[in-house]
Amino acid sequence: MNSLRCAAVAALVLLAPPAAAQDSILSEVRAGFSFEGVELDEQFLLLPTTIPLDRPHKLSFELLFRSPEIDAFKWIGAPRPVIGATISTTGLESWASAGLSWHIPVFETPLFVEGTLGVAVHDGYLVDAPAGRRNFGCRGLLYEQVTLGANLSETMTASVNFEHGSHAWLCGQTNDGFNSVGFRLGYKF
Repeated sequence: MNSLRCAAVAALVLLAPPAAAQDSILSEVRAGFSFEGVELDEQFLLLPTTIPLDRPHKLSFELLFRSPEIDAFKWIGAPRPVIGATISTTGLESWASAGLSWHIPVFETPLFVEGTLGVAVHDGYLVDAPAGRRNFGCRGLLYEQVTLGANLSETMTASVNFEHGSHAWLCGQTNDGFNSVGFRLGYKF
């Protein structure tokens, strides 16, 4: 995966005129930054690793689509299909992801919670990574994301997200995976 190519495609999508998306199946566009090098401990607390957390390490983009009017989608809670890219600004791994995202409003407040399940592909090392890099074991990974957000207006959102990708020990003994915590602003169509 070429990070520069991913960034160019994401920029074109984000700069597309909003009127073009209003007539499409696109629901929301989100863009932001993230910090890599966080891990979860036994109590699911975020811990920094050896990567310094003094500045964002990645740019991230998401395209969320309207939930299809298909009975199977309604039966599983009407998730929105989502595609995204998280692009390294420091030479670390970048990835692209695709999946389904469940959006849950928090009562009658502007707050919401989302859970995303899907797959990701990355441009990192599979094995024999140099010091400071990860061994992912295989190119394709299982992908999960948890998002806490707020509707700032009818068309704008702000969210904090935690991304995780690994192959769940399905392709070998190497499974360093990735974790990332980030912030995104969104524009709803």
